[in-house]
Amino acid sequence: MKSIRVFIVDDHPVVRQGVANVLAYYSDIEVVGEAENAAGLFARIEQAKPDIILLDIRMPGPSGIEITRRLKRDRPEIKVIILTTYDDDEYLVGALQAGAEGYLLKSASPAVLASAIRRVGMGERLLSPSLVDKVMREFQEMAQDKTLSEFNLNEEDLDILSLIADGATNREIAAELFISTVTAKRRVQEILEKMGASNRTQAAAEAARRGII
Repeated sequence: MKSIRVFIVDDHPVVRQGVANVLAYYSDIEVVGEAENAAGLFARIEQAKPDIILLDIRMPGPSGIEITRRLKRDRPEIKVIILTTYDDDEYLVGALQAGAEGYLLKSASPAVLASAIRRVGMGERLLSPSLVDKVMREFQEMAQDKTLSEFNLNEEDLDILSLIADGATNREIAAELFISTVTAKRRVQEILEKMGASNRTQAAAEAARRGII
């Protein structure tokens, strides 16, 4: 069975050595090179011929995100797993947008790291288990923002839609939001028109389907 060729890029020698020592226990994974920065990586990449690069995100010189972007442009056959201590949203989204196949925290166990390398080697994309919920929340919020923009809805519209979904009458909506019944009726009609809904039930159902209430 062909081993997975891995190249480690991290500006801390102790980290590089530690990761290399961990991966030495797995017969199907071979560490074929190490570098402390982008220059070292690109100077050795032709000779090393890695399948996967384990890449820190913060280093002197180009960041892991910038290196990933260059790799995806010049060497798209090489897969990238960001291996970092940072679970920052900006880094995570930036790495994924740059084309990284994986984003793993350095706190991951040796077994998780080895599994990640194998899975990425087989064409999967993955995140540290602790980051999955974070990414799901990010995408849910993005989807919600897109829906609000699409229907031109604001926060008060969402409050009214939630009340509609609960079966509230115009009078009850008015009491809850401290507005007149006439205003509540007008606002409900405006929301129906924005959403292209023929009735309150349809509007509430669509809002629930889109995940905004």
